[in-house]
Amino acid sequence: MSASVRYVRIAVSSLMLFWAGSMLSQSAGIAADDQQPAAGSVPAALVRVRLPITGNADQALQKTLARTTDELLAQARQAAAPRRPLLVLQLEPPPAGVAAAGSPFERVLSLARFLCSRQMAGVKTVAFAPRTIRGHGSLLAIACEEIVMAPTALLGEAAADETAPGAILGTVVAAYREIAETRRTIPVALAIGMIDAAAEVLQVETEVGTEFVLRQDLAELSQRREIIDEKILVPAGSQAQFDGREGRQFGFVKYLAANKQSLALALDVPVAMLHERDRLAQHWQAVVVDITGAIDARLVSRIETMVGRELERGRTNWLGVRIDSAGGDIASCVRLANYLAGLDANTVRTVAYVPAEASGGAALVALACQQLVMHPAARLGTSSAWPPDAAAETQQEFRERQLDPARISIRQSLAPRAEKNWSLLMAMLDPAVELFQYRHKTTGAICLMSTEEAAEREPDQQWQQGQPVQPDQAPLSLDGKRAAKLGLAWQCVENFDQLQTIYGLQQPPPVLEPNWALEFVAALASPGFAVVLLAMGMWGIYFELRTPGVGVGAFVALVGLLLFFWSTYLQGTAGWLEVLLFLAGICCILLEIFVLPGFGIFGLGGGGLVLASLVLASLTFVLPQNSAQVAELTRSVGNIVLAGAVVMVLALLTRRYLPQAPLFRRIVLQPPPAEEIAVLSDRESLVDYSHLLGLQGVATTPLRPSGKAEIAHELVDVIAESGALAAGTPLVVIAAHANRVVVRAVGPA
Repeated sequence: MSASVRYVRIAVSSLMLFWAGSMLSQSAGIAADDQQPAAGSVPAALVRVRLPITGNADQALQKTLARTTDELLAQARQAAAPRRPLLVLQLEPPPAGVAAAGSPFERVLSLARFLCSRQMAGVKTVAFAPRTIRGHGSLLAIACEEIVMAPTALLGEAAADETAPGAILGTVVAAYREIAETRRTIPVALAIGMIDAAAEVLQVETEVGTEFVLRQDLAELSQRREIIDEKILVPAGSQAQFDGREGRQFGFVKYLAANKQSLALALDVPVAMLHERDRLAQHWQAVVVDITGAIDARLVSRIETMVGRELERGRTNWLGVRIDSAGGDIASCVRLANYLAGLDANTVRTVAYVPAEASGGAALVALACQQLVMHPAARLGTSSAWPPDAAAETQQEFRERQLDPARISIRQSLAPRAEKNWSLLMAMLDPAVELFQYRHKTTGAICLMSTEEAAEREPDQQWQQGQPVQPDQAPLSLDGKRAAKLGLAWQCVENFDQLQTIYGLQQPPPVLEPNWALEFVAALASPGFAVVLLAMGMWGIYFELRTPGVGVGAFVALVGLLLFFWSTYLQGTAGWLEVLLFLAGICCILLEIFVLPGFGIFGLGGGGLVLASLVLASLTFVLPQNSAQVAELTRSVGNIVLAGAVVMVLALLTRRYLPQAPLFRRIVLQPPPAEEIAVLSDRESLVDYSHLLGLQGVATTPLRPSGKAEIAHELVDVIAESGALAAGTPLVVIAAHANRVVVRAVGPA
């Protein structure tokens, strides 16, 4: 080998090592230069506190805060910072419309006392509330040294988490007083007014300025200072709640900031310092889940089960979502995106990798992850075929049935969880949403949103509209390079090996695959097994009616139907509605057979309910909205028809051969011989009830119009002359022809 060739190879190897090292240095989510403060600057860090605080979340947060504090103090010593480092706690309530239990008081108090402890004295704690905080999460803001709020965000109503807000225990009020007196961030009277509805808070003007005092403490204050004026700020019977502007006016809100850019500007720190750091980056435990093809409810249920199992075991803190899909069922895509966006960022890092395409609902899933990595030529944007099924429905129908519900879910739940603009997410589904590059006049922040969202976001018109993302109102379609330039993608890589290098993954992460239980469930829910299970259930019911009291048929029916509904439930197509419909149908049929024999209303209605439950159990919708759903409905109905045909064949075979089997010969009801049938027919033809004419009796069953009556101590089949009669009605026989007896009610009917 020549020397020149060796030198070239050495140079190439050096360049590759240099590139890998530079990419690895960014594995924490922000560049190392952004993490380390310059000499003489103040270090800062941000920790997100997701509310409510349940389970052992307070202990995990204490460990995170302690570790972050140690890092900040080390950086401050190295940079010779002129003042204490800043530790920002971003308080994140549940998204609007998402039902969640409140934070237990004991958990919040434990964390609040930790914030006031000596261990945290080396840093200045700042509570950042970009959205409304209610319940005991307010105590965490009180426990910090400074509070920063969005102008329209609210803080207060601390008793909202209590089951009986009007009867707060004295120990809870005492704890709020303790934290407020220790930290002195907020006046004690205002803190108590937030938790105790019985307290009356006064705003008093004295010789030294404005003060806040409880009604019972007013006399003591008047002895120490001259009171110039007083007014009721929080009347008794209500809980105090203040927005950011009021908090600023009353002096307990230090700055007003609606986002991280304005927060960084107020705290005088680089905005990069306020990004969450990858505190798990030194010991990634990675797994990958693949999403290929159409996304439907079955796939979403499988992914939720596999990922949830891994997170419960505590063996995963890095989840790679490899997406190569053009979308699918919009409701299922929104559901999966909400699930991924709702995972705790302090516990697991979610990374979407798009090697080729993520469009439509799949793009929504990709943007729901904390970071997005794409191939330079990969595509992100609206589905190329829109609407996805133009042959089955018009664009207007598609918007009303699918896009409008998705829009509500995205605005209320997904956008806050994913920290993305709702119009950006909606543009992945609807090409009519036109995105522009907006620049904030004060902070200089750039974001992508529609004109509608820009008008909603800043009433004072702080956002300046720039160029459209897609020229000529074309559907959104971005390659990896442009997505990275616009800030949607974090990195561009050529292959998955480069992605591993960026995050420092030494080995290819394992791909989550369904275990034997999930495979078994998927097999049971497949069309072939579904027919078998339905046939088992129907045949079991038939066999139980043929052999009452034995229980073999009932057991077979129970097993078949239980496995059918269990598998479809785990696959995400069946729920309590289908089970309740099936049980209601069975109850109606039993009522028709044993309790209310009549015109067949309960029998026909019960049969319809049973069929409806079996059909819906295999579907992800109620009414079909496109050709794909029509095909799925046809397949589900076909499975039931096929199962019914199988049951008919089994019934014929059972009726023909089972009575001759040695085991079942004594338990199966056999039809009488032909000779016995002829004798019974002759006896019935010779029956004569003419001797009952004019006699009175009583109806033993409801007559609708036929039933049974006791006449002359004899139980007889009768027919009511005029409509239905209730059981116990006195009767008289008005006609008797052979075995046909006609009766009429006597006395009150």
